[in-house]
Amino acid sequence: MQFSVGDKVVHPYHGPGRIIGVERREFLDGKKLYYQIEIPAQELTVYLPRAALDKVGVRPAMRQARLTHVLARLESHPDHLPEDFKERQDLVCEKLNTGRVMQVAEAVRDLSWHKERDHLTKRDTDLLTQGKTRLAAEMALVSDAEVSAMETRIDDTLAAALSGPGEREGYFQRP
Repeated sequence: MQFSVGDKVVHPYHGPGRIIGVERREFLDGKKLYYQIEIPAQELTVYLPRAALDKVGVRPAMRQARLTHVLARLESHPDHLPEDFKERQDLVCEKLNTGRVMQVAEAVRDLSWHKERDHLTKRDTDLLTQGKTRLAAEMALVSDAEVSAMETRIDDTLAAALSGPGEREGYFQRP
């Protein structure tokens, strides 16, 4: 996949950013084209060879129209997470590391529900924070908003879902 300067992208491990430059670098095995990606949420700049973009999993950022789908996913009925903390954390890490916005939203939703039902370990809490940060950063990037405003929107959406009546209460019963 090819990108241009100014394109909004998501790196699966570092989160959303913007292509701020394309440059050729010369090495012993020849010249290679590199994308310079600024990741503001981490105050980081990543240099990736064009040939490695697909392998790494860099993708275009979601379209702004998809924000409503992301919020709906946060509000939707959660999937039960494993009681075993290692299994739970492996599952959540797998979703977060896909870099796919809906998978990240699911991980945030499921951990938030698990927190209401049971306790979160320190690692669970760190994963929840990481997921919220990545999600808020991508939402802010595509809507030209502040990350803090999107974090508030995520928290408000989750709070409304957690306090909602009806079928959600069934989540708190052990399977």
